[in-house]
Amino acid sequence: MPESRPADAQDWGVTFPGVVDGWLFSDVDGPLPPVAILPLENPDLYDRTGWAKRVDVVRDHRSVSIARHRGHEFAVLTAKLGAPAAAMAVQAAAARGVRILIGVGYCGAVADSLSCGDLLVPTGAVAADGTSAAYCAERYPAVADHQLVRALHDTAPGTLHDGLVLSLDAVFTQDSALVDRCRVLRVSGIDMETSAVLTAARLNDVRAATVLVASDHPGLGVPTDGALLSAGSDRALELVLGAVTSHVAELD
Repeated sequence: MPESRPADAQDWGVTFPGVVDGWLFSDVDGPLPPVAILPLENPDLYDRTGWAKRVDVVRDHRSVSIARHRGHEFAVLTAKLGAPAAAMAVQAAAARGVRILIGVGYCGAVADSLSCGDLLVPTGAVAADGTSAAYCAERYPAVADHQLVRALHDTAPGTLHDGLVLSLDAVFTQDSALVDRCRVLRVSGIDMETSAVLTAARLNDVRAATVLVASDHPGLGVPTDGALLSAGSDRALELVLGAVTSHVAELD
């Protein structure tokens, strides 16, 4: 028989957030800036060196850089792959004082209007991942902060698409039947993190949105174009930096 818990044992739900904070921010003293950027999915394209070329890095830590651009200070977290890692980063960052967060990642295009390299700012996500359901099982809507979405649209110099994405974390379950179902449901793209980011953010009093680069087009059976994807990634980085240093600052 297992031993009974000691009367003074600390509740693990109280203890574990401190464990996660140690994983991510043990080398950070004090709070993070209220505005943060969270690269998603691909650490090769959205690593910190890509941001460092565009901003002034104030301090580098293991899992976050504090940066300044056009007089505004913000945090750039290390890239997170998948819903569990993204949600963990959002909740830990919220505990450190982040109140506005923009995720930057990729999606497979489903809508005919999207092409490789185009930018999509989802208004919401169909939560097909396990992480979002663990946070809130009651068919909780994963919705982007509408003022943050508007700030991104106001910042974009060119075309910026909106719509829904379907977020899933079992990547090898993607097949033509899933893509066809998404097309019927008027879902614009498929990604891995948006639903978890939006759900964890809203439950932790953080305004959040994501910017996604269409990496390929499962809906039309069109593979990735490297040149278009690279150009779209550059536009996404510039869009987020422009929003952070202009319209987003007004929301803080």
